[in-house]
Amino acid sequence: MAADVTLLTTKAECDQALDSLTKEKATYAYRDYTQTYADGRATERATTVAAQLAKATDDVAHYTTEAARTGLTPVELRAAKRALIAATSRRDNLTLSSETTSGPTAYLADVDADQVDAQIATLD
Repeated sequence: MAADVTLLTTKAECDQALDSLTKEKATYAYRDYTQTYADGRATERATTVAAQLAKATDDVAHYTTEAARTGLTPVELRAAKRALIAATSRRDNLTLSSETTSGPTAYLADVDADQVDAQIATLD
């Protein structure tokens, strides 16, 4: 529903309303830009974390095999076990980092984005 412009009775009122609407639109346009930017950065980060997670998973498999190899000296076995512990820790941390936002946080972000989109459309 369009706003009732008959409420504005003078040119000064029209200018004041237009100035306010222009500022408000700039604010919402900025919010829209930052949301889009944040979405792009999140996508880039997810891609990077996925690659790092794949590498860490491969490392866990490699060091698991290495630690199970027969004929290792006690020093080599300890080094393989340490490497396995480090790789497992890295993989587990990356797994936590790669979990997507869900539930109320994701829902509220969608609501906020919809509100910004609707406000920009109204101000246009």
